[in-house]
Amino acid sequence: MKLLNVTLLSVCLLQLSFSQTLKYADGSSQNMSNVFVNVNSNESSTIKGSKYLNEDFVSTKISSMPNQIFGVRYNIYDDQMEFQGAENTVYSLNKNDDSIKITFTAANESYNIFNYIDESGRQKKGYFIKLNNEGENLILKKHRVVFIEEQPSKTGYDEPKPAIYKNVKDRYYIKLANNEAVLIPTKKKKLAKELFPENSKIILDFINSNKIKLSKEADLITFINYLNTL
Repeated sequence: MKLLNVTLLSVCLLQLSFSQTLKYADGSSQNMSNVFVNVNSNESSTIKGSKYLNEDFVSTKISSMPNQIFGVRYNIYDDQMEFQGAENTVYSLNKNDDSIKITFTAANESYNIFNYIDESGRQKKGYFIKLNNEGENLILKKHRVVFIEEQPSKTGYDEPKPAIYKNVKDRYYIKLANNEAVLIPTKKKKLAKELFPENSKIILDFINSNKIKLSKEADLITFINYLNTL
């Protein structure tokens, strides 16, 4: 019971500290207004599923403010790190500063901001988990949630299907040196030819000889570690 009270007190202090911080976001502290932006959190209650990694605001550290603990949840669908402020207001972290790292303390999982090209060819900024921490070339993992619209009844006898947020398979990206991250091709020859045109034979030989599967996380780490030795 004593431990529970201590835990609850810690959470209350965490939220109070964060609320006080965000009160100055549009007031006396200009720095904070550059860090956080207001979020319109209105959402239809009829939508099933969740667009969050975790619905709860959990203990989190931000590298740019190492002496503070924040309550944060990751909105995967909108690709936002959301913060709970005073009076149930919700803010998201501005993604302008690429150097910021967000770490969920309980899971010990960190997210970094990277420029990337999405599957439709658009340039974006988003949150990724780095699978390797050494070398200038990186393999990045990105969580995904898709929105499926409401499906009306097809026959009049079957029930309509409500709109839903659905978790789908993570995607893997590769970031080469100072380039933007791009989705890893599913075909080995395409990866070698498109990303390494001058060394495509060497790259393809390594992939084939080591039986690298581009859909397997451990194999991608093996591949990027090799790439960083070249």
